[in-house]
This record gives sequence, C-alpha cells and structure tokens, in this order.
Amino acid sequence: MRLIIVSGRSGSGKSTALNVLEDNDFYCIDNLPAMLLPELAERSLLVAELVHPQIAVSIDARNAPNQLERFPELLAGLRERHIVCDVLYLDADDEPY
Repeated sequence: MRLIIVSGRSGSGKSTALNVLEDNDFYCIDNLPAMLLPELAERSLLVAELVHPQIAVSIDARNAPNQLERFPELLAGLRERHIVCDVLYLDADDEPY
C-alpha cells in the first residue's frame, strides 16, 4: 500500500495536488480527520480488489489541535505496519505578485 498525505497552508494547492494524484490512479480523500488515518490504512489493506492500493489524503488545520499534535505518532504507527507513507507539505507565499 502507498499512502500520500498532503498538507500545507491555505491556498497552497492541496486540492490541486489531490486532483493530480487522482488522475494518476490514487484514491483521494480531501480533509480527512487525522484520527481516521490509521483506520483508513487498516481497511485499505483488507480490500481484496486493491492489489496495490494507492491512497492520497489531505489533512489540514481544520483538525482539532490535539489531533494534529498526535500526527507524528500516527505516522510512526503507519510506518511500523510497513505502509509506504509520504508527507507532501505545500507552502504558499503571503505576498501578492
């Protein structure tokens, strides 16, 4: 299983990144509550029709602060289960062009 977590500042292009990943055969979920990440990964591993599941989710500041504080712990738990997990953090410039 491959999991990409897209995060970043408002206006940085998270939705655009998810659209590109979806065009590349990833199953995408926008604005996933961080605490659901382990369950999503576990259930995705059980789905028989996904031989090599590719999932991308966006997680952002709309999560409760205590959920975001636990994010490193959640990420470590996924990696312990041998889930290939990458974090893509997008940034945006505050200055107008």
